[in-house]
Amino acid sequence: MGLLRRLQTGFRLTGQSAGLLRRNPRFAVLPLVSGLATLVYLVAVLGSTLLVGDIGSPLVAVGVLFAVYFGTSLLAAFGNAALVYAARESFRGADPTVVESLRAAAGHAGALVVWALASAVVGLVLRAIESSSDLLGDLVAALLGLAWGALTYFVVPVVVFEDAGPVEMFRESGRTVRDIWGEAFGADFTTEAVSLLLVLPGIAVVAVALLVPDPTGAGPLLLVGVALAAVGFLFGAALQGVTKAALYRYAAEDGSVEGFDEAVLREATGDR
Repeated sequence: MGLLRRLQTGFRLTGQSAGLLRRNPRFAVLPLVSGLATLVYLVAVLGSTLLVGDIGSPLVAVGVLFAVYFGTSLLAAFGNAALVYAARESFRGADPTVVESLRAAAGHAGALVVWALASAVVGLVLRAIESSSDLLGDLVAALLGLAWGALTYFVVPVVVFEDAGPVEMFRESGRTVRDIWGEAFGADFTTEAVSLLLVLPGIAVVAVALLVPDPTGAGPLLLVGVALAAVGFLFGAALQGVTKAALYRYAAEDGSVEGFDEAVLREATGDR
């Protein structure tokens, strides 16, 4: 499939994911819960470090960086798992609640913790490579980061759909990626592009607010811009989670996905 055709398929798939979210707007609450929890966690970790730790110590710096990578990865994975569960149940014609989806994600805590630990270790290694040299280190770290991202692209859907353990989740994610490599990432690119477009209006309003010379008039405008950007980000995050869940459901189970055109899914997964 050519690049233009892949992008067209990606936009159609993204539109169908948006349709599912319009029918289930509460799904966007799941990224919100994850995002707020991540914010609280970061404030707690960094605040504690500044109060009781010597941030200049290399050992403390590595420990703090590991804690940041691990915690943020775990909370993001938890939110994604809840969203994937909600999408999966919706594909089956069910109507899952936010609490039910969060409870289902908690049932996969063991695998998600392992995933977060692996992500934290990889993050530290990539950071060390970047720091080892200038251009070469950045290039190597970027390539390894892309490879890691590709290998683990479907880890969370594998955990939720297959109840996979620590070893199986990486192996099954890698196998699925190999099966639908180019097509799936074409769809992912368009979904991320749409997600970025959703945030841009809010960023534009914030930029205008920062240029307003009168602080009294800039304040409300700034709040509006931040609110718009936040709503766009949450909808975009939900959009990406639903799209990835639909791709995995069709690629791994080769079955119909309610709310999605089978012809689009077939093209998006390489005409299986």
